Amino acid sequence: MLRAAMAPASLIFHNARVWTLDRQGTVAEAVAVGNGRILAVGSNRDAAARVGDGAESVDCEGRTLMPGFVDAHCHLLATAGTLTGLDCGPGKVASIEDLKRLVRNAAAGGWVRGYGYDELKLAEGRHPSRWDLDEAAPDLPVRLDHRSGHAVALNSTALELAGINRDTVDPVEGVIERDEETGEPTGVLRDMGEFLRERLGASRDEGLREEGIGRLDRKLLSCGITSVQDAGPNNGLERWREFRRLKQEGRLNSRVTMMAGWRHLDEFREGGLDYTFGDDGLRLGHAKIMLTGTTGTLLPGEEDLGEMVAEAHRLGFPVAIHGVEREAVAAAARVLGERRWPGDRIEHCSECPPEVLRLVGRSGARVVTQPGFIYWSGDDYLARVEPELLPYLYPMGDWRDAGVPLSFGSDAPVIDLNPWPGIAAAVTGLTRGGGLLNGMGPDGEPKTLPLVAALRAYTLESAIAEGRGQCKGSIEPGKLADMVLLDGGLDDAAGPELSEMGTVLTVKGGEVVWQGGK
Repeated sequence: MLRAAMAPASLIFHNARVWTLDRQGTVAEAVAVGNGRILAVGSNRDAAARVGDGAESVDCEGRTLMPGFVDAHCHLLATAGTLTGLDCGPGKVASIEDLKRLVRNAAAGGWVRGYGYDELKLAEGRHPSRWDLDEAAPDLPVRLDHRSGHAVALNSTALELAGINRDTVDPVEGVIERDEETGEPTGVLRDMGEFLRERLGASRDEGLREEGIGRLDRKLLSCGITSVQDAGPNNGLERWREFRRLKQEGRLNSRVTMMAGWRHLDEFREGGLDYTFGDDGLRLGHAKIMLTGTTGTLLPGEEDLGEMVAEAHRLGFPVAIHGVEREAVAAAARVLGERRWPGDRIEHCSECPPEVLRLVGRSGARVVTQPGFIYWSGDDYLARVEPELLPYLYPMGDWRDAGVPLSFGSDAPVIDLNPWPGIAAAVTGLTRGGGLLNGMGPDGEPKTLPLVAALRAYTLESAIAEGRGQCKGSIEPGKLADMVLLDGGLDDAAGPELSEMGTVLTVKGGEVVWQGGK
């Protein structure tokens, strides 16, 4: 039995199939917990010997007990907003006319906020325009967020409130879409989140905002997610204070590591907050840098990106660079390879053909990606992406074979928080509709991950990605007692059925914080 200090246990899990996900692949049947940490891992008899006065015991009835999930890349408050906002996703609307009906029915005063529309799934095959939305709500401001989080559609009232008109100059990293004949803004804005935040402030109803945070907390815990890394590129001291308030009020149970928006690094340093500032509940993480081609040119340019990375390193922050398209991933890999720094990351790395993979492998950077996109968006990729690129979208097996460190997250609210569809896709290569996205390579060998590797990428490897692998991410003595009890077994699960796996109990710091049905 693996042992820590001989303190008595306050909580015992026994008759379990314990997947510790440690480096040795240890499987046990019981875990003893005390003072918020794992005291021992081993047999039922060993655990019974550690029981203290008044200790509680949980009979797992042969179910799988594993570490709590660590979502290495999501957007918490944006996700909370979608849980109370107007659902404009493909399951709710099939056309712009459907969107207009939703907006019209929701226009009861104040802002109308909607989330998740996808122009590719609309019958018209385009974004809704300001004029479309004006028909539905001519006197109230309307904002619909695209499912990607990188575009919004505003009506004329909202554009006026934001001070956007024909003469408004595009911000450096964003695009105001305009009518080709008149030059008037169409209402569609790309990568202008910070611009709108500065112009509009909070446009969500405060009561709905607080309700959304409560729903987010329950959603995280019901999925067994005990730690999250918020990847907001505009995170500053104001966002830090908001997370601190939520933690102090007990409104957000999962542990939070908040990335620092690169533009806010000086602000953090002036406020006395350095990399890793905080505690087990809330801490400051990587410097987040956006690298996109929204304007038609890669911004920032590679030279400027190098200077930004060097500045973050000078201030003591490793970086997390957003890179989706192959050009962005290659540029990020080249820059990070030249400036090796422990803990640097490339976020998403969605397109990774062989020539880009070689750069990523040489860079020494960790890839933090989202296999859930294979499941949720894979059918669209199969229909729309050029065939020669398809095998290199989220190429799990290629990263594994190249020795690239790999961690998983959800990128919620772009896709659902639930880790299991992503794990199923990483293991099988299958889309939600049953298509095979990148399951086989040119040599006929699988390009997917073994189940244990996929689970580690969502637990231990994600903890390592935030610099906390020594204290969480696996079930080992001395680590934080963050665990999830599943409603089924994993020993014989290696196919699409993984996407349906559920949670019976979620444990954080040795306390049961969620129980099935509650």
